[in-house]
Amino acid sequence: MSEVAKVIESWAQATRENRGEDILANHSPDLVIFDVLSPMKYESAQEYRASWDEWQPETAGESQFDIENLEITEGDDVAFAHSFIRCGGTLPNGDTFEDLVRATFCLRKVHGAWKIIHQHISRPIEMGQD
Repeated sequence: MSEVAKVIESWAQATRENRGEDILANHSPDLVIFDVLSPMKYESAQEYRASWDEWQPETAGESQFDIENLEITEGDDVAFAHSFIRCGGTLPNGDTFEDLVRATFCLRKVHGAWKIIHQHISRPIEMGQD
């Protein structure tokens, strides 16, 4: 597994386990995140971290947060990757949920370590049918 893939999988594992302090361990402090939920843009790791409890669903046990079809293009000091993320879980009341989103990551090598400098999570809008 490449170092870039390890960074992305580490983020996914921390998210699955709801380890708030580890989720952004490999993100640059001044990153930009476009997320599927409001607000659409976060301009720092601190801003994103502050919103975590507002939208992270409480689940009974570990959540599903699986990286699928990860494709990585890597240079000497910059890389980008895209994938799907299958997320879901069981709510405390027993109801289950599952969603599929798309993700793009831009990384820069800083002092020999890959850091995520941009992250974009989205899903298509379902347009009404006539």
